[in-house]
Amino acid sequence: MATITFLGTGHGGGAPGRFQSSILLHTDGARILLDAGEPCTYSLLSRGFALDDLDAVWITHAHCDHTAGIPMLLQASKIRRRSRALPLGLPTHLVEPLKAWLRASFLPIEHLKFPLDIFTWKAGEAVTFQGTSVIPRHTSHLDRYQDELQDKSIESFSFDIQAEGKRVVYTGDIGGAKDLEPLLTEPVDLLICELAHLSLADLLAALASSKVGTLCLTHVVERDGLDRAGIRLQCSQRLDQVDSVYLPDDGEQIEF
Repeated sequence: MATITFLGTGHGGGAPGRFQSSILLHTDGARILLDAGEPCTYSLLSRGFALDDLDAVWITHAHCDHTAGIPMLLQASKIRRRSRALPLGLPTHLVEPLKAWLRASFLPIEHLKFPLDIFTWKAGEAVTFQGTSVIPRHTSHLDRYQDELQDKSIESFSFDIQAEGKRVVYTGDIGGAKDLEPLLTEPVDLLICELAHLSLADLLAALASSKVGTLCLTHVVERDGLDRAGIRLQCSQRLDQVDSVYLPDDGEQIEF
C-alpha cells in the first residue's frame, strides 16, 4: 500500500502552524520527496526517517516555499554520510541558480560526498523511477515571468504520477482552473490540489464532471468568508462524485 505524508501544507504567504510545501510519496519501490519547502529535513528526521533512505526529490517550480529546504536537505545528508546517489528533478531554468546557491552555501555539488544526479523536466515526457512513473504537465503559474525576465525556459509543472496501479495528480502551484483541465480528462485516484491560486468556486466547477477518488486540498487560503470547515462542507455538498475530501494538516498521512 502506497502512502502520502504531508510534511508541509502551508501557502506561500506563510501560514501560522504550517510548514511549507513538501510531500513524501512512499511506494513499495521508492520514497520520493515532492517539493522541498522548509523545514522538510526537520520534518523527515522528526518522523524517524533516515535521509539515506530518500530515493529522489522532484521539484515542481522555483518558488522558495517549494525549494528553500533543498540546501539544508543536502547539507544534512552530507553530514549524516549519505553514500548513494540522489536524483533531483528540476525545471531547466532552476539548475544553474541552484548550483550557484549551493556554492554560496559552501555546498558545491562536487563536495557533497554523494552523487547529486540532477535532471530536468520536459512537459509531457514521462520519467520512470523504481516502478513509479511521472509525467510533468506544464502549468501557467510562472508564465508571466517568461516575458518579465526574458527567459522562455522558466516553467512550472504539475506531476501526473502512476504508482502501484494508482493515478496520483499533484498540482504544485497552478495559474488557474484551466490548468486542471488536462489533468482531469481521465479518472484520478488521488488529487492533491492547491487552493491559493484559484477560488473554491472555480475548483468546484472544474471538478463537477471529473472522477476523483480522494481530493486533498493544500495551500489553503481562507477567503470569501470561508474558513477550512466551510470549504470542507461545500466540497462534501457539491462533489458527490468525489469519494473523500481532506484538508490535511502537517504530518497527516493517507494511504491510496
